[in-house]
Amino acid sequence: MRRHGRLSALATAVAVALAVAGCTRGDEGRFATEQVRVGDVAERVSAPGSVQPAAQADVRAPSDARVTKLAVRDGQRVEEGQLIARLDSPRVDDSLRQAEAAAAAASSASLGNVVPAGAGQPIGGLDAFQAEVGAAGESILAVLRDLPPNLPPAERAAFERRLAEAEARLADSRRRAQEAAAAAQAQAQAQGAALRQALDAMTAAQRAQAQAAVDVARDAKRRLTLRAPIGGTVQLGRAGQGGGAPAPAIPGLPAGAGQALQGLTGGGGGGGGGGQGGPPLSSGAEVGAGQTVASIVDVGELHVAADVDETDIALVKPGEVADVELDAFPGVRFDAEVQRIATTPTASQAPGAGGVSYRVDLLLGGAQPGTDGEAAGADPVPRVGMTATADILVRESKGALTVASSALVGRGAGQGVFVVDGGVVRLRPVRLAASGEDRVAVVEGLRGGDVVVTRGAERLRDGQDYPGA
Repeated sequence: MRRHGRLSALATAVAVALAVAGCTRGDEGRFATEQVRVGDVAERVSAPGSVQPAAQADVRAPSDARVTKLAVRDGQRVEEGQLIARLDSPRVDDSLRQAEAAAAAASSASLGNVVPAGAGQPIGGLDAFQAEVGAAGESILAVLRDLPPNLPPAERAAFERRLAEAEARLADSRRRAQEAAAAAQAQAQAQGAALRQALDAMTAAQRAQAQAAVDVARDAKRRLTLRAPIGGTVQLGRAGQGGGAPAPAIPGLPAGAGQALQGLTGGGGGGGGGGQGGPPLSSGAEVGAGQTVASIVDVGELHVAADVDETDIALVKPGEVADVELDAFPGVRFDAEVQRIATTPTASQAPGAGGVSYRVDLLLGGAQPGTDGEAAGADPVPRVGMTATADILVRESKGALTVASSALVGRGAGQGVFVVDGGVVRLRPVRLAASGEDRVAVVEGLRGGDVVVTRGAERLRDGQDYPGA
């Protein structure tokens, strides 16, 4: 990253003429001077970057599936919520059927082994029934605790809250079942009602867990219909193989319910992203869990993501204008404006690891009138990903006293120039308004007509005779 500036065309012409007329050379040309003059100085920060879309979102397959309907084509403009594709997954369908069967099994418990007892006698089979229902409920809970990592982030928190509530209900139902059973044991007269209360409490939590599994399976089915999350232009994904990890089994449930949640997130090997080197996807293609079916790219606005060096980032502010050059269109300059400045270094760099840069986002405008677009053709249209260089205008001084950058000695607040006065050089402290590529604008320390040393200043000391006279 380098900071630079531009002098106006008129000021440049004047500078050349005055340099020839006003410079004096001596001591074998090691020294030169010029007269302070009025001009315009623009200070710019240069930063490399690339063209980016206003927004981009990938539409991914939630499970191993087959594309039954592809509702869009490459390059098509879509609106938010518009249908992109419909997928079919036998594994998800099987999971939904098994989850519904598990819910049906959990909704009723067999009372055949639970027989009433006489006053003061144990209720036969109640302990065994409690153990059976409790084990089934724990099995469902164990599986549901493993599900959140397989769910989309937006749905994970809500599911975890429901799971926590269900666990609390299960614990409460066990307590109430034990209390009811004790009451039934102690009160033979009310044994039937107490027994029913205990059984209802034992099964309520299990039904809630089974219903949660049904809800997850139905959601997985719903997510096989893919819609555009944003408006933009479609770029179809590439055919490839992919898959996700199978859901864990549910032991202890009746009627094969131990397989209730298998396949909700895909399974059977393969990476989540799938191969993306084949032809564009089409109807009938097989996709893996996590594979990109389509990317939606919003190119209504284009941006330039530029990396500004840490030594210059303090000068860059939102709203500053810039010129952008694209490698694809030599000689063409585009207007741009700073919109956002990152507060942390770019991801590939870390503090303490040497020089760092900060991401600056600029809104890209149209090509500037009069730029040379011959090499770019008649219509230089920027495209996402093109390499760019942004020249950000950070400071500008018009009608200011200017001197050549080579006249400066010292750094920071200690900068100054040597002024030739009566054949003697005097070090004059100066304050700058802007630093251009070749010239600087001075707001304090000089007067119009002062003659300053522009070559050899680093070899001078305050008060000595000017050796170039």
